[in-house]
Amino acid sequence: MPRVYAKEFRDVAATLTENTDLRDAVLRLIDEQPVPGKVTEGGDRLLRFKEILKRLVRGEIRLAEAYYQTEADIPRESSYYAANNRVFPSGWAERLVRTQFSRFYNQAVMEQLMSEGQTQCFVPHSSEEDSGSKCSMNLAGGAHDINVLYNRLIESYARGNWSGDLKIPEHPHCTHVIAPVE
Repeated sequence: MPRVYAKEFRDVAATLTENTDLRDAVLRLIDEQPVPGKVTEGGDRLLRFKEILKRLVRGEIRLAEAYYQTEADIPRESSYYAANNRVFPSGWAERLVRTQFSRFYNQAVMEQLMSEGQTQCFVPHSSEEDSGSKCSMNLAGGAHDINVLYNRLIESYARGNWSGDLKIPEHPHCTHVIAPVE
C-alpha cells in the first residue's frame, strides 16, 4: 500500500492516522528533538508541551484542544517571561502548537524521503494559502532540494538559529507541507 502524505496543513492529522510509520517518526522526533524558545523554558514546561503534541499526533485531541491545553498546562503566568508580550503575543498557544506540529510533521516527511534516496521534495499549493506570502510565492507549487529545506528547518526549529531563508513551515500559520515529488 502506498504511503499517504498531506497536501496541506489541514490534512496532517488525518495523514498521521493513516500513515503509522510517519506517525511513529513524528512521535520519535518530538521525544528526541529540542524545541527552542522562551515559552517552553523553565521547570517541566517543555515536557508538558511535548505531551500535548504527542496527544495531537496520536489523534487523541484536535488542534483546538491542543491550543487550550497548551494555555492550561504551560500558562503564561508560570513562565519566567510572563510579562513579555513578545514571548507571549496574542494567540501564542495556537502559534506554538501549529508551528511545532507542522515542523515535526515536515521534518519526519523529509527524513523519510531522504532515507529513500530522494533529493527533491514538492511543496503543494494550499487551498488556504495567502497568495502574497513568501512561501506561497517562492515555494508552493514547485520542487525543491530536500537537503536545503531540511537544513533550514533544523537550523531554525531545532537549533533556534533564525534566518530569513525560506523554509516549511515558514510562519506559524503556514498552510504548506512537504510532499514527495510526483
